[in-house]
Amino acid sequence: MVDIITLRLREANPKDSPHLLLWDNPEPNQLQHLAWREEAKLVSYREDLLKRVDPQSRFLALHHQCDRELAAIRSLCDQSTEPVVLLQDLDCLIAYLSVQPESPITLFWQSLFNARHLNRILWIILPSQAAPPDWQKHRLQRL
Repeated sequence: MVDIITLRLREANPKDSPHLLLWDNPEPNQLQHLAWREEAKLVSYREDLLKRVDPQSRFLALHHQCDRELAAIRSLCDQSTEPVVLLQDLDCLIAYLSVQPESPITLFWQSLFNARHLNRILWIILPSQAAPPDWQKHRLQRL
């Protein structure tokens, strides 16, 4: 477990693949300070999803749209001008996928883990309970 003071997000390797930052109950001011210190863009998956969803649509059906959601995560990295992207609130998608019949959560984690050639260093902030058990330790930090 590392301390937030010693955390160096820009030193992540590989730089073109997603990393997990397991952090239970981060305070908004802590996230803002971390983003400022690490020259990172702090992005909410939930807010991004709400911008992308058609308000006339009756159902999200995200379990049928995993590829689209992975592309949206990649797009967040493409659109950022900062060297690091901090993605928060992805646990809402993780929880949604986990409770679906014939859950695609394993495929989602595999696809996210295998994502390469991201234009920015991507750190996904998740509560420790939401983390996949088989994520490589060198691409994971715990606070």
